[in-house]
Amino acid sequence: MKILALCLLSIALIGCNETAAPPEADPGISEAQLVPTLQKIAETGEYNAVLQDLTIGLENGGHMEEAVMVQSFQEQSDPEDVKKLAAKVVKRIQK
Repeated sequence: MKILALCLLSIALIGCNETAAPPEADPGISEAQLVPTLQKIAETGEYNAVLQDLTIGLENGGHMEEAVMVQSFQEQSDPEDVKKLAAKVVKRIQK
């Protein structure tokens, strides 16, 4: 019985002492690449591959309202609407 208790205690202590590295935060798209990325979306209407990184990049750059606008790309059913919205976000960032 003592051996079983000692084994369980050892396993518990070994498991508690391991420290997992915190997950790395995704830096998103750099400030310098925000406008070119948005301009490409305004030309093509394609955003799926960069949506998350673009949103994070906008947030990191302090463009919170524009990040919300970019997230609304998903609500647009017509690629032309996405293009127009992307062009609008470009203009707001360049101000």
